[in-house]
Amino acid sequence: MRCTLRLAAVGALVLTAAGLLGVAGGSPARAGWSRSVYATGTATSGTLTPVPAVACGSAGGLLATNIPITWTTPTIGGNAIAPQSYTIAWSGSAGSGSTTVAYPATTGNVTGSTLTLLGTSTVTVTAVYGSWTSPVSLQTRTLTTTLGALGLIVGWTCA
Repeated sequence: MRCTLRLAAVGALVLTAAGLLGVAGGSPARAGWSRSVYATGTATSGTLTPVPAVACGSAGGLLATNIPITWTTPTIGGNAIAPQSYTIAWSGSAGSGSTTVAYPATTGNVTGSTLTLLGTSTVTVTAVYGSWTSPVSLQTRTLTTTLGALGLIVGWTCA
């Protein structure tokens, strides 16, 4: 009987220790929470389409401080959004630079002070909305300077 009591006491002690340590059988402990605050939102998509046509304000000229450039407004409607501004950019051996024109204007200038003599530069127009930029205009124009000095373009052509 002493042996049985000892085994029963040892068994009870082992079960008690196992229960305290969480080793006993049964379902595992679970944690959970809930929150009554949530947020909703909607998302829309848009496309910033390229400027379809770029033109020279004039085919050429003498004694100018700027060379005029014009363009047509890109497609707007459906998923196509209206730009906030346009960037006119030019680069090449005649010089390089860029300028920003606010929407809805469709005319701007290549700044004469950025051009040199006897060179060519390619002009492009890009639509801008926030940090988005459209692909480069579908058309480009080429400026050719024949003589320029001190920010004054003595002779130029645009094609």
